[in-house]
Amino acid sequence: MTTINSLSGGRTSSYLAVHYPADYELFAVVCVDDHNAGKDLPRWLIQEVNDRLQKYCPHWPEFRATTEDPLTLTAILDLEQVIGREIIWLRGMGWEEMMRKRKAVPNRQRRFCTSVMKMEPIFEWCYKYTDLPVEMRMGYRYDEIERSFSTSTTMKFATHCELHRKRHRWQEIEWRECTFPLIEDRITHYQVRQYWKGKHIVFPADSNCQNCFWKHEQQLRKNMETNPTIMKWAAVMEEIHGHTFKDEYSLLQIQNIGIQQDFFFGTGAGCQAGFCTD
Repeated sequence: MTTINSLSGGRTSSYLAVHYPADYELFAVVCVDDHNAGKDLPRWLIQEVNDRLQKYCPHWPEFRATTEDPLTLTAILDLEQVIGREIIWLRGMGWEEMMRKRKAVPNRQRRFCTSVMKMEPIFEWCYKYTDLPVEMRMGYRYDEIERSFSTSTTMKFATHCELHRKRHRWQEIEWRECTFPLIEDRITHYQVRQYWKGKHIVFPADSNCQNCFWKHEQQLRKNMETNPTIMKWAAVMEEIHGHTFKDEYSLLQIQNIGIQQDFFFGTGAGCQAGFCTD
């Protein structure tokens, strides 16, 4: 069975890549197709990402921006040098197209963003280039074992279109078996942090999408200072669609609150779709 390491650009999945080599290392980047969200990104980084996406994702628009901290991108580039193996970069539809098609802004009630922008492009690559099912190694630590209880192993996809009926035909298949090497070996947050201490890879202080609805309001407020162009873009999306990522506050409202000095920043967001983690 083909082994796949699912990488997020955080410390834990990078630890997985170093200590548990797989047949393939996959990283799906969350894309924004509006260049305003990426106006602070270095031109060389945009070109570097596009060069990597061109190999397997030429059918998607060129990379312009991401809602993840840009340090995630450079961490993946540096990780490739550390492990000495190719990391395959993938992408799916961007935020704008996703929200337009779903007619919604992702929130706690409608949690489709990671499935669309991370799981679907990884499934698409596995479907094209491997025999299914694959063994997908997830970067879940022993101290977050509860996350392993809800991982999905099936995918529903359109197999063909009946033109005379203007209807897609769908099929649900078992496409992966999830394994958890870090849980099996009882690797915790402490061990992961200790390993990366003093190493040259710089990981983002707050991992995953900066505007994620799982994040605390204080973390979102902090991210407005850390990555203002991303958060301004997200605030504009809320205004355009008339809905908010958080249940109670818009990002413009969060922008006006003060920062708690005693808040424990940088805890990331444990996305329940099975890919995002620190």
